Amino acid sequence: MPKSSITKLLEAGVTVRLARNSEFSQRLGATIRARRRALGMTQTQLGKPYTKGFVSEVERGRSLPSLPALALMAERLAIPMSYLLDEVKAGLPAVYTPRDDNDHSPSPPRR
Repeated sequence: MPKSSITKLLEAGVTVRLARNSEFSQRLGATIRARRRALGMTQTQLGKPYTKGFVSEVERGRSLPSLPALALMAERLAIPMSYLLDEVKAGLPAVYTPRDDNDHSPSPPRR
């Protein structure tokens, strides 16, 4: 079976850095907390070998888990990692690039 993109990223040790206390981190944390509670799981059970304090920080949106930590939590919550990310991606801002002050003509096509 071919490796998924997520597996390749995890094996490569890719780190994603997003702002703590952002709307993204708060929505991600709320989604994790809601699922954990629905399963009747404690923060310690969800996070081991990570600490209960770390899970609490993630659930409150004060810390973002690394991809390996997020993968572990998703596995323990019996949901795909993509579910956690899909739940919050609607709240992410669209990519916006401000207009350049210089008026540039389109580049001619390359041959």
